[in-house]
Amino acid sequence: MMQAFLFLSILLFVYPFAVYPAILLWFVPQKRRSEAATQDASDCPAVALVICALNEARVIRGRIENCLALDYPREKLRVIVVSDGSTDATASIAREYTSRGVELIERHERRGKIANLNEVIAARSEEIVVLSDANVLWQAQALRKLMARFTDPTVGCVSGKVYLKDTAEPLASSEANYYDLEWRLQERASALYSMAGADGAMYALRRELFRPCPNDTLIDDYVIATSVVRQGKRVVFEPQAIGWEHGPASLAEEFHRKVRIAAGAAQGLLRGNAWPSRCPPSFWLVFLSHKFLRWVAPVSGLLCLVFAAATWDSMFSRVVVVGFAFLAVLAMVRMLTRWTNPFLDAPFYFLFGQVAATVGLIRGITGRQSVLWKKADR
Repeated sequence: MMQAFLFLSILLFVYPFAVYPAILLWFVPQKRRSEAATQDASDCPAVALVICALNEARVIRGRIENCLALDYPREKLRVIVVSDGSTDATASIAREYTSRGVELIERHERRGKIANLNEVIAARSEEIVVLSDANVLWQAQALRKLMARFTDPTVGCVSGKVYLKDTAEPLASSEANYYDLEWRLQERASALYSMAGADGAMYALRRELFRPCPNDTLIDDYVIATSVVRQGKRVVFEPQAIGWEHGPASLAEEFHRKVRIAAGAAQGLLRGNAWPSRCPPSFWLVFLSHKFLRWVAPVSGLLCLVFAAATWDSMFSRVVVVGFAFLAVLAMVRMLTRWTNPFLDAPFYFLFGQVAATVGLIRGITGRQSVLWKKADR
């Protein structure tokens, strides 16, 4: 019986990282995408592009200029900057652009991103709401590419493709490989039915589908996208909607980001707003494989070791323990020597993520993760 539990825990641990990607990439055909984007201004939906900013004086001017330079009918695009308790010149810089149609909402006390979105989106009248970070720059055609997908009435939310630049050296190659696989899986999941979640740096949704979230929601982009699916609409990936943002500048910054995501996953699972409901089986497959089993991987990994230790007399159990130890040694060598080699990078990045996920799950379950993120000092 213990051996059976060991095999089951190994399957649950390995499946979301190896088996599921193979299934999706080999058996789900990639849909041919239409190259047509809305060109006639009369066909373009009215868009509210909302940017929540905290002490972003260094980048907010470039972000606003980037938004105003997008290839989209100016009369159909409204740019809204929400200064969430900024203590630098973020609000004053944004105020310079009010004569060019940019709307500034200045909060003198910091409230958190989702608290602002709950109020701002509810007050908009535009058909589509687009959400973005302050440190992201978009390709000129990005907004048109996002909007073109809404010609399909089954689509309720569209997520773009945001590249990371200037990522810290210990993470650069591993993150590039990770995101390359993630984008391929998101595209196949969109073809199957819907992807799970959206990229907070660039995504759009039909305003009527937005549902307010609790003000302490940690992973608002995931919860908002999931609420779209719960209403019978799809969340799809648009690889031609391209942007760029700065990647993590240090291991510590990336660790805190992963902890926050894991804490938000635990929070959403406990509250119930991270779960699908009334969704096709194909989306349950995507959710369970791409999200749920990844989120609980630290638990299934720990169970692997527990069951292997309990059946130590079995040669297979010894192989399992030795395998985990070998991966840990490779990760430690990578961390101490900083050698960049795929043979070392993969175990390091994977175990680094598992440690962060473990901390995040504990914080999410105990409610110790603050919704007020710690802004990176760049």
